[in-house]
Amino acid sequence: MARPKILGETKREPSEREPPEATTLQPHDWLSDESMALYKGVARAGSSFALYLSSLAEERIRNHAVEHAPRRLEVMGFLLGEVNSWRGRHYSVVRDVVTTELKSSSAKVRFDPDAFPKLFASLDDKRFDYILVGWYHSHPGHTCFLSRIDLETQRTMFDQAYHSALVIDPVNEEVKAFRLDGDGYAEVPFAVFPHHSFELARRPGQRTRRLKVTPYPLG
Repeated sequence: MARPKILGETKREPSEREPPEATTLQPHDWLSDESMALYKGVARAGSSFALYLSSLAEERIRNHAVEHAPRRLEVMGFLLGEVNSWRGRHYSVVRDVVTTELKSSSAKVRFDPDAFPKLFASLDDKRFDYILVGWYHSHPGHTCFLSRIDLETQRTMFDQAYHSALVIDPVNEEVKAFRLDGDGYAEVPFAVFPHHSFELARRPGQRTRRLKVTPYPLG
């Protein structure tokens, strides 16, 4: 991938908005027993999840990972969505994803530098107001965790409290979401909601970025 350098940006506070209705939520089909316990703990408490993944984004991430699983190639992309607040707690919503051509192996992945114009065009073509709420990548056959390089990427590019790293293993059929926690990282329970059940907030853009891109490998 490339490490974007932020040349300029505008920010604003998340809007107060109720999260997706609890009766519409589902756990991901590929949660481990440990991850399912985290999911059930939030659901039983009646609390809001820190992360919500639309069924559209989930399908695109899974299909992308599964497509390249037979060759044990990692895949990656950006998570697009919004950050809201409800009863004093912030939560992120992943509406969609975007990716482009990759240079990948079974242990590393990055965006093809020649495909950056296509990546940025895809970002511009999204027909909804979004911010980058994190990134996803696959670990085909290696289970779900953040490697040393993954953690460095998270600290360098996705260091906000709402930024998530979603890791998917299409071989072992496992998926987990992580966020920074001190010097390391911690798993974050998340829920999947039907794509059309939680309407987009109608508001001006939260964040506008001007990026300068330098090639930077991920693993």
